[in-house]
Amino acid sequence: MQKALITLVLIFASSFCFGQEVLVNLSGYTTTQAVKMPKGSKTTLALPFFDDFSRNLPYPTLELWEPGNVISNQTYAINPPTIGVATFDAINRKGILHPHLTATPQPADTLTSLPINLNFPATDSIYLSFSVQPGGLGYQPGPNDSLVLEMYSPSENHWFRSWAASVNFKANKIEFYNHLLNKKAEKSSTKLDSTFFAVNINIDNPIFLENGFRFRFIGYASLMENATVPGLKTNSDHWHIDMVYLNRLRNWDDTVYNDVAFRKPINLFLKNYKSIPWSHFANAENSEMTVPREFKIVYNNLGPTTWNVTRRFSLTNISTGDEYYFSGGAENIYGYQEFAYTRQFDYSFTSAWPDSAKFLLKTFLQTDFDEATKHLRYNDTLVQQLNFYNYYALDDGSAESGYGLFGEGTINAMVAQKFYNYKTDNLVGVMIYFNRSYQDANNQPFKITVWADDNGKPGNIIYQKNTTRPLFTDSLNCFTIYRIDPVEISTGNFYLGWQQNTIEFMNVGFDRNTNNKNKIFYSLPGYWTNSQFEGTLMVRPIFGKLYQIPTSTPITISKGFRVYPNPASEFINIDTDSNVPAQSYQLVSITGQVIESKSIYSNVPISVGHIPAGIYILRVNLANGQALTSKVIIKR
Repeated sequence: MQKALITLVLIFASSFCFGQEVLVNLSGYTTTQAVKMPKGSKTTLALPFFDDFSRNLPYPTLELWEPGNVISNQTYAINPPTIGVATFDAINRKGILHPHLTATPQPADTLTSLPINLNFPATDSIYLSFSVQPGGLGYQPGPNDSLVLEMYSPSENHWFRSWAASVNFKANKIEFYNHLLNKKAEKSSTKLDSTFFAVNINIDNPIFLENGFRFRFIGYASLMENATVPGLKTNSDHWHIDMVYLNRLRNWDDTVYNDVAFRKPINLFLKNYKSIPWSHFANAENSEMTVPREFKIVYNNLGPTTWNVTRRFSLTNISTGDEYYFSGGAENIYGYQEFAYTRQFDYSFTSAWPDSAKFLLKTFLQTDFDEATKHLRYNDTLVQQLNFYNYYALDDGSAESGYGLFGEGTINAMVAQKFYNYKTDNLVGVMIYFNRSYQDANNQPFKITVWADDNGKPGNIIYQKNTTRPLFTDSLNCFTIYRIDPVEISTGNFYLGWQQNTIEFMNVGFDRNTNNKNKIFYSLPGYWTNSQFEGTLMVRPIFGKLYQIPTSTPITISKGFRVYPNPASEFINIDTDSNVPAQSYQLVSITGQVIESKSIYSNVPISVGHIPAGIYILRVNLANGQALTSKVIIKR
């Protein structure tokens, strides 16, 4: 249905359609942090080669793969075999469409293995297997787009096309072509974009059975043909792979894994939100959290063997370092069974920081396993952070689509998302995640708007910011941060969104894993209508104090303030010209995330050895209320 709906929208758009809601494919990922890709090692790997992309990394591990544009994620595929997949699309790591792409399919994302020692006889029965899904929660590949597997022969110094997949959603068919055997296979399904298809390829040609063998997946993508509406020309042609396994002594139907694994991320403890301002948490706790607390997990038995699984849990208060461990006991899980388990526990959420809190949630499964299956162990551990800063978040930080209004009659149209405010406080800023379109065509004027509640729909406008525009940062991770004039929001419902000045598509991030459809409204204009799409707008209200750095505001470095050494690796020291003592500090990432917030003790250096390398803003709070800022570079 999603493909048909989007296609219909694009047909109407080409003929200048009447105003309507539009949901398009994603044009950029959000990741847990902006990561600079280090150089991959060229060390030759030994068998077995296995990756199910479960390592909680934003990119495939450099222990197995060369650096590239393919993203590892836990939110973009539908029902993957294990937690985490590798996703191919039409954008680079900065969220920008590959510049060479046209309406004709061209190579886009590529995932290349490191060299592997495959110097074995063909009688060792070597197979490469993997699972593949077209589309998922992303944009479905067109019938001319494809995912290709190539293999490298060291002696020939040449890449050979070995396998390819193409899909036709109108015909409900996916086609696989094994070039090594010159053999075609076709499968039919009405659920192509929610199914993982198992592929197994025998490697017996001597030109591949050498030390230094490599293989690579290439996604062939094309831009949508929509010259009249460049704002709708965005990312496309998504493929997801999982369970990549290369080993000897296998056979053609060896696609079952004798393992127990997680398939879904941790279900955070909050009932309605993903994050709440820490200063509001005391008011929200009784409504947002159960008593006792509940830690919910889902795991699967991938094979026929019955396993006795012990479940372990831990919570770490990052502000204090205190760790709380508890067990979920042991229980049998039978062949191919999915197991949902809820562990009740008692825990008080507190923080040593005055303005924020962070908690590291971890759960893992313990089973008896032998040395031969140790490569399967990454998928039995889940780690996730529960963060409380100064904003409300309904979305999970992962945009799978783009949302907006487009067409005739959408000038001055409005979009609003409903929030419940647990504490009367000043709204001081807004976070919005914008997907990028072709040539940034969605960089259009709009007005940030706040509405009061009117019987479950947006009512009177209580604030509207002067016309502004989307601002794109050089990262896949970033929300745009806007400062607004402080406006008091009472306890209860309010609405946050925008009024657009043109008919152009805004392409705001849309989280399809979290369904808040009943909270999204649009007006064209004159009357409010509930959204037809299941998901959540990536719009967040900031309350109390805006310690994030607005995207549109240059960083001002305070005078009379010295941080040394800078760059630093282990410790930094602070000198100020003021006689007023420094009381506390915040270390803030360039995306506005508070990385650390602690008190300052006289003549005691600040440890930064545990902070990831990067550029940060150090904010020092003096006893007289003054705040000083400086840029800090942390190197490794």
